[in-house]
Amino acid sequence: MLTILDLYGTNHHPGLWEQPELFKPDRFDDWNGSPFNFIPQGGGDHHTGHRCAGEWITLEIMKESLDFLANKMSYEVPVQDVSFSFHDMPSLPHSRIVIRKVKALL
Repeated sequence: MLTILDLYGTNHHPGLWEQPELFKPDRFDDWNGSPFNFIPQGGGDHHTGHRCAGEWITLEIMKESLDFLANKMSYEVPVQDVSFSFHDMPSLPHSRIVIRKVKALL
């Protein structure tokens, strides 16, 4: 079963946020400091709070993937439609992500 935590939807819900589409840092002036005010699971210090069991391996995979894309290959990213729909889950850019002239750097 595919399960997705909709962070965008949670953090833009008009019932929870006044003018959620606006960047308003002052809305946090009275924040009590709890990491659980925003994401109900996985927030806070990993020694004292609930964390995702796959967090550490996911972070390592992300680091390795970014290193590979940035340092171990070359490619071109043509102009494309990177807009997406907020109604699709998971939401993907309309063009997907197109790269061309891909080659490994030795």
